[in-house]
Amino acid sequence: MDSLDLKGKWNIIKGKVKQKYADLTDDDLLYVEGKEDELY
Repeated sequence: MDSLDLKGKWNIIKGKVKQKYADLTDDDLLYVEGKEDELY
């Protein structure tokens, strides 16, 4: 998945991650452009 795919699908990915890990906050999952490598 490249950064454009990640950016376009981020809300879907974030929702799935929050379902699995309910203790994560929105701040934990904040998408910051240019910081994609930190998510891997």
